[in-house]
Amino acid sequence: MHRKNGPDNAFFFKQFHIHHDRCAMKVGTDAVLLGAWANVNGTQRILDIGTGTGIIALMLAQRSAKNTLIDAIEIDIDAYQQAFENANDSPWHHRINAIHSSLQNFITPFKYDLIITNPPYFINSQKPPDQKRKQSRHADELPYPVLISACKNLLHREGRLCLILPREEASIFISMAAEANLYCSKKIAVKFKQLKPVERLLLEFFNDFRKPIKDELILFDEEGSRTQAYQRLVSPFYLTY
Repeated sequence: MHRKNGPDNAFFFKQFHIHHDRCAMKVGTDAVLLGAWANVNGTQRILDIGTGTGIIALMLAQRSAKNTLIDAIEIDIDAYQQAFENANDSPWHHRINAIHSSLQNFITPFKYDLIITNPPYFINSQKPPDQKRKQSRHADELPYPVLISACKNLLHREGRLCLILPREEASIFISMAAEANLYCSKKIAVKFKQLKPVERLLLEFFNDFRKPIKDELILFDEEGSRTQAYQRLVSPFYLTY
């Protein structure tokens, strides 16, 4: 990944680029981790909830089969327009369908093999003054029960849900999802360095109970270089080490 000089500080990846000057949430590590990690094997149709810049949809388009179709919904009009433009400028413009809609108002005849989201996650924290940033970071507009219920309805019986959350919010989400018979099958604890606390959890859910696979991903060593595991994960996308 390389940041371009210019007013919008676009990001260039190996096979696509992202403009994000009109988006409240910029390109960040959470989205890259989720887009690189989520299992796309066997997917024919994917739903990206809250696509923002479109980065996750583009990463999944790069990783998935040539016939996989991706619907990417976004409630904010500016972010939707930028996601549409980013997708349209990519090699996979014919496979990504950017849609201006909230999840609550999203209507589709399809069921999805994979639903992916980097959702608003703050629940009881101080809210920023910027309304768009509040909407993209806080769960007021998309409460966890609403997200879980929608995913249950939109997933194929054997489909999976993948998302990334901070540690405390992940525990809350896992409990709520289990009550709706959506069960956590993978839980990857993400640390920036070995001795640092867990910052994020990469989570995968299925409709049926499976003994959860638990693992840990350390992003950087003590010298500040990417670990081998992190490098393997992101090397298909980042331009430089």
